[in-house]
Amino acid sequence: MPTVQSPIMPKSGRKPLQPKNIPANQVTEIRIANPDQQKWIEIRLVGDSDKENRPVHTTCTPSKISSMEPLEASLAEELGEVKKKLERLRWDKERTEKMLKERDRVLDMQMKELQSRGEIQKNLEIEVDRLYRLNELKSYCMRISPIRTLREKEREKKDCEVAQLEEQKSVDAEESIDEEMSVCSSSATPQLAIRNR
Repeated sequence: MPTVQSPIMPKSGRKPLQPKNIPANQVTEIRIANPDQQKWIEIRLVGDSDKENRPVHTTCTPSKISSMEPLEASLAEELGEVKKKLERLRWDKERTEKMLKERDRVLDMQMKELQSRGEIQKNLEIEVDRLYRLNELKSYCMRISPIRTLREKEREKKDCEVAQLEEQKSVDAEESIDEEMSVCSSSATPQLAIRNR
């Protein structure tokens, strides 16, 4: 069956807007309502035109006030737990800082050790390079102009003298053999000359 809509305005089922200007720390007023007081209903002609800027008021009955006491006790427990948690966090922070300082100290020591090793290695590389260049220079000098030392000159002189003496001895030996041959040939028995040889 079709329903007839009223010409005024249809209800859309939407909820009214919340207050526009809500402070960060919402202040709630607690009013204790007396059962003797009657509720007054305010009737306005304009309607809900100021619904966005209404202050928020809450009313509490004596039963609600008595229920606030356990709430305060639970808040005290929560506060104690928060304090314990803060203490634990502070202890963890101190322990972490000590650990980080220890690691920094170890890393500094390792860095100093690496730097000293680097310096030692650099000095060794320089020394090896010097020795290599010295060896190359020595071989280069030997190839280009071999300069004989005084010892080498003396040794060559001695070698020459020894060689001359040996030549002299060999020449003398040949002459003596030739003389013997000539003596033997002049003698009557050639067999004797062969035996002398």
